[in-house]
Amino acid sequence: MSGIDLVTGGCGFIGRHLVDALQARGREVRVLDMAPAVPGWSGVDHRQGSILDADAVSEAVASAERVFHVAGDPSLWSKGRDDFDRANRSGAETVIDAAIAAGAERLILTSSHAIDVKGSATEDAMPGPYTRAKFRAEQFALQRIGEGAPIIAVAPTVPMGPGDVNLTPPTRMLLEFLRGENPAYLQFMTNLIDVREVAEGHVLAAEKGEIGVRYVLGRHNVLMSEFLDIIARLSGRKMPRRTIPYGLALASAGVMEALSLMTGKPPRASLEGVRLAKRLKRVPDDPAEALGVPEWPLEPMLADAISWLESEGYWSRHG
Repeated sequence: MSGIDLVTGGCGFIGRHLVDALQARGREVRVLDMAPAVPGWSGVDHRQGSILDADAVSEAVASAERVFHVAGDPSLWSKGRDDFDRANRSGAETVIDAAIAAGAERLILTSSHAIDVKGSATEDAMPGPYTRAKFRAEQFALQRIGEGAPIIAVAPTVPMGPGDVNLTPPTRMLLEFLRGENPAYLQFMTNLIDVREVAEGHVLAAEKGEIGVRYVLGRHNVLMSEFLDIIARLSGRKMPRRTIPYGLALASAGVMEALSLMTGKPPRASLEGVRLAKRLKRVPDDPAEALGVPEWPLEPMLADAISWLESEGYWSRHG
């Protein structure tokens, strides 16, 4: 066993699969996460703490050869105005500077394909607070790269698969369809990738990625209608056939967010989520191939996600 890898957010959806992938390579893994250690973990140095706590971050990065900054808030809605900026921008800056100060050889920054960092892209052009914070984090990383920092960015499209304990927006969307909670859907193009491929992409970025390069981790371009056909076939549940116009979807999300501000419960659809759906476009075929990530086929990925949700009691095909 050689080398220590720090994974921030290692108890989350991508993080726990990344921990597995690193341990499979014989790496010594340390995790910094607000959540308790994952049941069944063996040999993981778990540090319970926040990426906003500079002291906790400094202690966690000490002696780490590589730092994988995965932690963040992917929820697309928060009651607090500045929650996303703290979690997805300020936290990233804290980890980046601590890793540089500690002399880490590689820092892998988990970003999002939902943002555009090229050309004339600006913070104001982002569709909401989640993407604005992610954009600002990447801009900060680019600044540090210009100063010589060994940062590589990976930008997953829409990860899905088993083990999403926090029910991130894609998994929550899948669950709502399985439960029959959505009578209609917004038609749009998305790109799906197995979370295990995303984890592997992180490892390969650290092993052979070029400093300063942003690698998109995406795989399957799928229309929402095609996605629902596959879910119906795999689950045996009927899926909605009616589509909802974009304008109505946006208005409905606005009403849901207003109600959520009073109840504190997340809306089923957020304004940023709907705006993102309109912006998403077909991704060039298999961008994950740039790192040589082995492909996990679409239907087994979705079958595993469906089965995991059922095994955890979130839905029943006989209910």
